[in-house]
Amino acid sequence: MNLQWFFKKGGIENRLAMTRYWFLSLALLAFAVSATTAVAGCGSSADSNPVVITDAGSADAEGAVGHTAAPADTATTADSKPVFETLGFPASLPSPAQTVKLPILMFHHTGEPPAGADELRRNLTVSTADFEAQISYLKQAGYQPVSKTQLFKALYSNEPLPPKAVMLTFDDGYLDNYQVAAPILEKYGFPATFYIITEKVGTPEYMDWEQVADLDRRLMDIGSHTATHQDLTILSGADLKQELSGAAETFKSRLGHPVYWLCYPAGKYDSDVTKYSRDAGYLLATTTKPGEEQSSDDPFGLLRYRVRSDTGLEGFKELVR
Repeated sequence: MNLQWFFKKGGIENRLAMTRYWFLSLALLAFAVSATTAVAGCGSSADSNPVVITDAGSADAEGAVGHTAAPADTATTADSKPVFETLGFPASLPSPAQTVKLPILMFHHTGEPPAGADELRRNLTVSTADFEAQISYLKQAGYQPVSKTQLFKALYSNEPLPPKAVMLTFDDGYLDNYQVAAPILEKYGFPATFYIITEKVGTPEYMDWEQVADLDRRLMDIGSHTATHQDLTILSGADLKQELSGAAETFKSRLGHPVYWLCYPAGKYDSDVTKYSRDAGYLLATTTKPGEEQSSDDPFGLLRYRVRSDTGLEGFKELVR
């Protein structure tokens, strides 16, 4: 088309028409380019695998430890914890008794003992390097961590434990458990039980209530190590009730739910202690007796293996075999 002739002959109306024609052409061209870009983006290699969110909250490659990102309206955080599950002994106990093989490992301090620490403290402290090597071994060897709820259901509801089941427990509620042990446990995806002395919470070298509650939210089990960590077998009925029921009431007030799991101070207990423990609402209790055959006939006498400073990796492997 001769545009010069068109403008001369068509007047202002044709000029306006031509202007609209050029704007329309440019708009159609822009739309075609954007549509082509969108089509090219769909199905690209970047979208072919789900995004995995690690415990640190960052995107990682496929196969990393973590969970697949959920839609925004159902997403949960690393601090989320399932709704508390109410448990209780069944009306009739299993007959014959249900027995499961489960090594329960007992830790105390983790990290490095302070300068001038006495022999007991040194013996009860597993170094950071040894502890990480032990938990890394469990992960690499295919061991499956189980919770107290899983153990309770295995004993009383006949729910099977996973193959190569293992349970980790920490006595006393030391601050180094929160600072050293918990991050390593989360790194390898291993939950554990932390037995807390309620009257020690917030004192030097012990966790405070905010830290205890944080572990509770982070899929760790919280258990009772009584109120003041006394030998329960020498206490009167009133004092025994305060150590057990008093601690249970404190946990319920602080955490917003009951605590069903108990650990006897120094592993000492008798028939009176187990009666008061049951009356206080506890369902399982651990001792310091070695072994791994846990029975529904003795829920207040669970066996454990002690992990010490000199256990090392090879000794640890022997405990869980």
